[in-house]
Amino acid sequence: MTGPRAPMKLHLKAGQLHRDLGKPPGAKLTLADLAKEKSKGGVYAQRAHFAQNARRWNHASAKR
Repeated sequence: MTGPRAPMKLHLKAGQLHRDLGKPPGAKLTLADLAKEKSKGGVYAQRAHFAQNARRWNHASAKR
């Protein structure tokens, strides 16, 4: 049996991915934008991967 799961090391800052891409806050990020960030590696890829997963979440604002 293994020990407790290690905490996630990605510290999200609101709007940081948009700032990295040079887009205004609230602008839609395309899959091409996310692929560009993933190719950089490191924390940029982690942020892009998180954003890609978040697209599939059931956001309350998307229901309207």
